[in-house]
Amino acid sequence: MDSHGTAAGSSPVDLVMNDIELILRGVPAPSDGREELFRNLASLLTEFDRDRGAPVVGVVGHVGNYWRNWLLVISRAGPLRPSAMRRLLETLDPTHPLSQKMLTQNLRILERDGMFTRTVIADVRRHVDYSLTPLGRELSDLIMNLIDWGFRHSGEIDQARRAFDERLPRVT
Repeated sequence: MDSHGTAAGSSPVDLVMNDIELILRGVPAPSDGREELFRNLASLLTEFDRDRGAPVVGVVGHVGNYWRNWLLVISRAGPLRPSAMRRLLETLDPTHPLSQKMLTQNLRILERDGMFTRTVIADVRRHVDYSLTPLGRELSDLIMNLIDWGFRHSGEIDQARRAFDERLPRVT
């Protein structure tokens, strides 16, 4: 037994579960499924060995990144040149300009993860187009569902924010 009371040779999931139990000691369980929930999360964490380079971490990063979300959404229109993407984004949100460097960086990240295909067009004016791959289209669908959810629940979210803000002490 170690200092946490864990038997030597325990699985990584058991070790994480021990830590979770210590943290939640004395916290009433909101449901019977709490142990199963944390065991599944512990399994995922140990499977990726808490590796920030794991593919799932990058995909969650896409969803959490403002520009990558919009790049995935606007590309549903079809293949686009980076200059057209930048103009579209600036038109949609003029308060958040996107530099060429940031656009290129985000497109490369998405291309690396298989969300976009980059095609060099060798005509009179050589240029590149970016288009969604099936994988990128599927992620774009999920983002669109999240956006739809946000719009459908915006009234509830606004109401919750107002109620929260009213509970805060006024600073004068």
